[in-house]
Amino acid sequence: MTEQKNSSKTTALAQALLLEQVEFFKKQLSIENSPIYFQQFIQLFMQHADEIKLHEVVDLEQLQAVVKRYAFEMQLGAGLLEFIGEIAQRIYLAAMKSPIQLQDLVSDHQFEMWLSKFLEMEHIPHYVNQFLRTSPSVQQLCQYIATSTLEQKLPKFLTTSRVDDYHFEWQHKLKKFSFLQQQRLEHKLETWIAGFIHEQLTELSLLSSEDLESLVRHVWEDIRYKKMYEFMKQLTPLDVEEFFVLIYEYWKELRQSQFMQDLILYGVEVFYDFYKDQSLFEVLSEIGLTENDLQTEALRFYPKVMDAFNEHGILEPLLQALLAPFYQSPKTLDMIEKHFNE
Repeated sequence: MTEQKNSSKTTALAQALLLEQVEFFKKQLSIENSPIYFQQFIQLFMQHADEIKLHEVVDLEQLQAVVKRYAFEMQLGAGLLEFIGEIAQRIYLAAMKSPIQLQDLVSDHQFEMWLSKFLEMEHIPHYVNQFLRTSPSVQQLCQYIATSTLEQKLPKFLTTSRVDDYHFEWQHKLKKFSFLQQQRLEHKLETWIAGFIHEQLTELSLLSSEDLESLVRHVWEDIRYKKMYEFMKQLTPLDVEEFFVLIYEYWKELRQSQFMQDLILYGVEVFYDFYKDQSLFEVLSEIGLTENDLQTEALRFYPKVMDAFNEHGILEPLLQALLAPFYQSPKTLDMIEKHFNE
């Protein structure tokens, strides 16, 4: 009889403690008290973050599993794809109204750095030159340009139908001879023009650094003051939307290739090997996050989230779900029972 009475008192006290702790945390997490609460929590975390190494909280397999799930397997929902299309079109329309010039996006300093790096890579022009010289596709392209140019620019004095229109034998032979000579001449001219284009193209790829720099600077001076909408107006909002969709579709296909997956996972491995023996504080510092950043971002979003939780009655059930298992556990109830019996 006494045991049953004590168990009832124990359960009632456990329930009272649960409700009291839920109420305590509700006050701690309130908008009025949360700045101090978060500040203390983040300060405590950052104090101990210097003692914990990255490999103590996460291993390589866990990181790679996350990458596999979200980089290789996750599919964007139809609603999100529709949103991407909508935002792409709106960004395009907003950019079209901007008076910003190209030089506002690429400073003189950035231009000089990129140009210097480009000119340093002297092996690339030689590779391009070798490709242009030996590629059958390039030679075919030059031949096509030559043929198209002649067809458009040279008048056709003779055709096969006109050759057959003459009644006298000598006229027919003369015109046929002229027609054949015209064909031979055109063929030789096409071959010469194609060779000339090919030669000029290959020589252009081996411009000296001085000539190449001068050419790039002249191009930059021609376009740097142009407004961005002058470039963007060549596209339509639908073009921009489809461009983003094509990028996503291409990525969906590319990420399934074994080469790309191996490359990404190897990059994760390199990251882990580089940082695994560094503390969490050092990793956050390398990323550029400070204690002040964490506090600022926490307080930036927290008030609105708490307003929504309170408005929909979510906070109290959430706290009860987190704390109730402790107060309902046999170990906790036995401890309370023990104190009642002392």
